[in-house]
Amino acid sequence: METSIFNKAKHLITHVHCCNSCLGRQFGNLLSGLSNKKRGEALKIILLMEWENIHRLLKKEPPKSSSLLSEDFNIGKMSIQRFFSEIQSASTHCEICQGNLYPQKLKELANSALEALNEYEFSTFLVGSQFPPSIIDKEDTIRSTYNLEFGESIKSEFNREIGKILQEQLTLATVDFKTPDIVITFNLRSDQITIKTNPLFILGRYRKFERGIPQSKWFCRECRGKGCEYCNFTGKMYQESVEEYISEPFLSAAKGTASKFHGSGREDIDARMLGTGRPFILEISEPRKRNLNLTEIMEIVNEKAGGKVEIDIEGITNRSKVRELKTRSSRNAKGYRVIISLDPPIKLEELEILAIADEFSDLLIQQRTPLRVVHRRADKIRSRKVQTFRIEKFEPHQLTAYVVCEGGLYVKELISGDEGRTQPNLSERLNTTAVVTQLDVIEVLSEKDSF
Repeated sequence: METSIFNKAKHLITHVHCCNSCLGRQFGNLLSGLSNKKRGEALKIILLMEWENIHRLLKKEPPKSSSLLSEDFNIGKMSIQRFFSEIQSASTHCEICQGNLYPQKLKELANSALEALNEYEFSTFLVGSQFPPSIIDKEDTIRSTYNLEFGESIKSEFNREIGKILQEQLTLATVDFKTPDIVITFNLRSDQITIKTNPLFILGRYRKFERGIPQSKWFCRECRGKGCEYCNFTGKMYQESVEEYISEPFLSAAKGTASKFHGSGREDIDARMLGTGRPFILEISEPRKRNLNLTEIMEIVNEKAGGKVEIDIEGITNRSKVRELKTRSSRNAKGYRVIISLDPPIKLEELEILAIADEFSDLLIQQRTPLRVVHRRADKIRSRKVQTFRIEKFEPHQLTAYVVCEGGLYVKELISGDEGRTQPNLSERLNTTAVVTQLDVIEVLSEKDSF
């Protein structure tokens, strides 16, 4: 088996017309610090010197390989024409890359991309490419035929070389292989350039001061958002939501195509969200603008919400924080203030009430999926812990309590019992029907404050 780099290269260019880059790429994983173009040029120079040496000694005819006369190897034409003036440069494109790696072609593609990028704001980018299968297959066949085992892919070289050209012009942007703001894909099958911007993630907290407002937009259950008489042709069950108040100003400023609201859990529609607020991340799809004045947009949100919703923006974050937010929402404890109606009124003394309430502190609750949500959630039993259960105000027909519990515990059912699906529960311990008439989320505790 032939192992000499010199002989492999000589054999290849004798049968395949290839440019400097495509020749060098076949040995691209050998000797770092050189571009494939430089590798190929170096190999051709050695092969050209070998030909001239043999020609001087043996008066050998011009080389059969046109690779030494490729249009990107001027020294080949000049050297051979010294002995054979009628020889001209090869007029055909490289058989491997079909001219797609020629410097002029790379510059033309890069300039087209730069023109399209004028509409976008970004600080990191990445180049991708799609090559015709015929080019990929051709190179694979050549490598198999000529036993070339140290080559790199043509896509890798193309992406790197055109990325260098773009980097020279995009002085304020850098290449990012993991989470780029923008991905520029060159489709060499259709001669099209596609620009895809990765989502923008905005981290903040919201407070909801008015009951009856859902966290997320609810599509009409009858028409699924199309509009009908049931929803007064709005397509929505509720005409406002926390998500809509927050997302619309940010979506408009970022010039995105869509948004997605990620909350750290959610309160019931009839509950207020007070205190420091509930953490959320707003995801903006395909933003054209990323350098947003977050303070200004926050003020717009708060003004348009008219006191119903208020937000604090902490800054720009990333996709991994979304997963973290969702994971933590099931662990982080929440503090609630609940007003509980008692029917019939209880006749217990206040000290007895306080003692019963204290039984629920530091208590593990077995809770089957509540009847009110079982139609949309798995019907199973969950174990959740109550950390604090404290009575703040006592009347025979009504209690006000402060409850701190593990994320995922349904507080209303902790009070009512939900027909026995939550055990233990306050109704059974007080021997009356206890129902939450008002519920406020006072605080969403951080992970270090949870249990």
